[in-house]
Amino acid sequence: MSRSNNIPELNKLQIKADIVVAENALTEAKSSKPKLAKYLKGQVGYHLQQAAEKLIKIQIYRSGEEIDYSRLYKHDLQYIIDYANSKDINLIIPDYVLKNTMVISSWEAEGRYDVHIVVKYPQLEKAFLVISEWYKQLEKNL
Repeated sequence: MSRSNNIPELNKLQIKADIVVAENALTEAKSSKPKLAKYLKGQVGYHLQQAAEKLIKIQIYRSGEEIDYSRLYKHDLQYIIDYANSKDINLIIPDYVLKNTMVISSWEAEGRYDVHIVVKYPQLEKAFLVISEWYKQLEKNL
């Protein structure tokens, strides 16, 4: 399936927005009462997952390969990476993200819906640093 007009364009500003929101929510969570901080940390995780997902997808979209976009309507990072590998698309992905695809993928839903899951600050801070640097590494080519 080739790209059609109903496929939304993915651009670096969308990714940057997720990173900015994650950073602001992380900062706010650290100075908030525990109940609010829990929800803010969920939002941090959600936006970091979204940034990671978009950083992978934008590389796929710009690979020049014929893409079945319907197969990419998923939030599972490993699934998306496997799809790229099946098309022989070389991706730049930090080792940290590759080793933590399952955890980061889980933040997409858990960060918004499952308020019983609590992600610890060190994990969010590490993911934020890695994903921010990954964005900076790819930014000039996006």
